[in-house]
Amino acid sequence: MENQKTISLLVKDHPGVMQRITSLFTRRGFNMESITVGAAEEAGLSRILIVTTCNENLANQILNQLLKLIDVYEATVLRAEQSVTRELALLKVNLEPSEVKELTDLVDELQATIVNTSTTAMIIQVIGDTERIDTVIKQLSPYGICRVSRTGMIAIEK
Repeated sequence: MENQKTISLLVKDHPGVMQRITSLFTRRGFNMESITVGAAEEAGLSRILIVTTCNENLANQILNQLLKLIDVYEATVLRAEQSVTRELALLKVNLEPSEVKELTDLVDELQATIVNTSTTAMIIQVIGDTERIDTVIKQLSPYGICRVSRTGMIAIEK
């Protein structure tokens, strides 16, 4: 059965590493639903998180292929029940002067944050798992979302 897998990689922070990893996915026909990269706990290393949809056997195959790459020190599949996941989204919503109070109340109710307001738009920040982000987007859609920017999934083992 295929479902989302989050793959955590510890790699050398070096030019070309990302290209080799994405090339591996491209050559094998694996899809990346999201990819995030950031500094790891040790200087000179980066943590890469890739979300892909596949079955358990394919996930193991991907891990084995990744571990063969130069500069990949660690590759693991993070289990949902054993990790904490988050995503950040910024949503730019059209703003009518008559809807300011209503939209502000809805943002508060959704436990999101208004980070910028102009006369024509409001930028709202949402942090949570993918389902939470999707729910907030659905709730704000009637107001007219004109732009969405999402970070992609980040995760860490419990």
